[in-house]
Amino acid sequence: MAIKHGGALALLATFALSIGSASAENVKIGVVQGLSGPPAITDFGESYLQGIKLAVKDYEAKGGKHKIELVVYDDEANPQKAVSLVQRLMQNDKVPVIIGTVSSGNVLAFAPIMQKAGVPLVAGPSIATNITAQFIDQSPSYIFRCSMVEKFQIESMLDWGTKTFKKIGLVHSTTGYAVFAAKEIQEGLKARNVQLVAVESAAPNVSDLTPQLLKMKEAGAELVLNFHESFELIYRPMSKLDYRPTIAGNWGLSSMKVLQIVGQKEIEGTVMGQALDMALDGSKAFVARMETEYGKAFRWPVIAALGYDAGQVVLKALDTAKTIDPKGVRDALESVDGIKAISATPAKPFGPKDHECLDREHVFLGVWKDGQVVRLKY
Repeated sequence: MAIKHGGALALLATFALSIGSASAENVKIGVVQGLSGPPAITDFGESYLQGIKLAVKDYEAKGGKHKIELVVYDDEANPQKAVSLVQRLMQNDKVPVIIGTVSSGNVLAFAPIMQKAGVPLVAGPSIATNITAQFIDQSPSYIFRCSMVEKFQIESMLDWGTKTFKKIGLVHSTTGYAVFAAKEIQEGLKARNVQLVAVESAAPNVSDLTPQLLKMKEAGAELVLNFHESFELIYRPMSKLDYRPTIAGNWGLSSMKVLQIVGQKEIEGTVMGQALDMALDGSKAFVARMETEYGKAFRWPVIAALGYDAGQVVLKALDTAKTIDPKGVRDALESVDGIKAISATPAKPFGPKDHECLDREHVFLGVWKDGQVVRLKY
């Protein structure tokens, strides 16, 4: 892997793998991920990219049809930079497909540009509900996704939460993503005839959520929904407030980095959306491979698994496309079948009116138990 630094381009990593015979066609795959900036962003971006790279390595080992070059750019969680990098991938690098990125705001900024240009996007690990939905009725839609979908994890969480707890509170950040998630939570609870006992927000750059958690305690919240991107902050005031509600929230709470920061005792019982069942032998084997491949740099099984599956889907589309151009790859993505996914992604991820790898039935709840995330049974 070659890494270049400079100017407007903070990071360019070109990952070239020679596969197949010398006559194989060279194909570039564009990747935009958040690889620097806030720790929560880089944790997502690096983990998803690890999965993509392993998928390419496996493709090579199986004698794939093409020589693959991953052209990886770091968008630094900046929407303007993300747009610029996507345009560079389309216009200069001339990639037939792009995978990315972490920030839903970034994806929502460049997805319309890609749709207009007619270049397929496989979004991930961004999760805003409307990423694919706003384009699916366009003929054809070029926007796909292999990631969690916000609405699906919230619906699962609210089904469980309203059956299990009488008093539910919400703490969220003031970012566009979190405000949108808060709206979906409140609408979901209203449909279930349930009201939050307290709603508190905080800026994304705060370092203390004591005032917000105190409000939860005063309201008697038994379950606190945590949709602040600094996932660990909700736990810090608990001891001094003598208040330990059940915490549930964004799938970011399943990161091993959050476990390391918060501690096993404190995070025990925390619930989040999931799409990787660690009780399955395939999941355990994948984690073992990732640990061998990346060592301590590997820290997030579900994100890496979805990155791997996104890579699998794109590579199979390239192998089955009638033409290696954006339109040919788009059509092939919609028809891909026979995927042996690591995550809950089905064998046929997409269809003409479904551009999500994960549908509602593939999303479940995970819970931290004895230092690992397992499927929540309720």
